[in-house]
Amino acid sequence: MTLLSQSARSSREDGASHTDILTSTPLNGIRNRTFDDLLLEAIDETLIDLVGARTKNMIFTYLECSITREDIPNQPARFSALLEEISGKAAKVIGRAAVRRLYAKLGWEFYEVHGFEAVDYIEAARARLSRESEQQRTRTLVQNFD
Repeated sequence: MTLLSQSARSSREDGASHTDILTSTPLNGIRNRTFDDLLLEAIDETLIDLVGARTKNMIFTYLECSITREDIPNQPARFSALLEEISGKAAKVIGRAAVRRLYAKLGWEFYEVHGFEAVDYIEAARARLSRESEQQRTRTLVQNFD
């Protein structure tokens, strides 16, 4: 499995997917930043820590022919494959470190799960945020109804 992969999108009545909502809606308590912002920030910081700012910039310059930085959250499988082409097995190390950082940014503890790749952790984070978002909307509706 690759570093990142596109998460499944579930449809809603208004045509938006939960993933769209998660990526465009600010996350509560994280200074109005979206999941996509946090994911990109985690990737940026991880690359800087592991290979340095200059090499990180060279990686993104190289990748621009195939994927823009802003498209990474929407095309994570493509990003993963390209990163693996550039860095080989180091892509797994980069992915795991980026996911750990993402979970820390979300205020969650990171637990190793046998057989999980970075993509699995990202999909799990999106699913958890979706559940929490739905629970919050339900609580708000119930409070407004009372």
